[in-house]
Amino acid sequence: MTSQRLLLPRSAPAAAGISSVAIAALLDRLEARSGESHSLMVVHAGHVVAEGWWAPYTADRPHLLYSLTKSFTSVAVGLAIGDGLLSLDD
Repeated sequence: MTSQRLLLPRSAPAAAGISSVAIAALLDRLEARSGESHSLMVVHAGHVVAEGWWAPYTADRPHLLYSLTKSFTSVAVGLAIGDGLLSLDD
């Protein structure tokens, strides 16, 4: 296990109040409708409650994100605004 995977603690879905049946249904739906999934991570209350990779992808394989970085940045800005660290005018 790489040190990066240790940054977030792991927990069983049931321990977090999440149905493992619901996670399995999500996986089934992704498999049926998704063009090409690489991986999935479900985080609840700071704990990873489900994670996995579709072959040939693995946790240690680098992924090209292209313009996805904009989405991560906008989420970070939204969280900072919610915490009062930024305003929309900043």
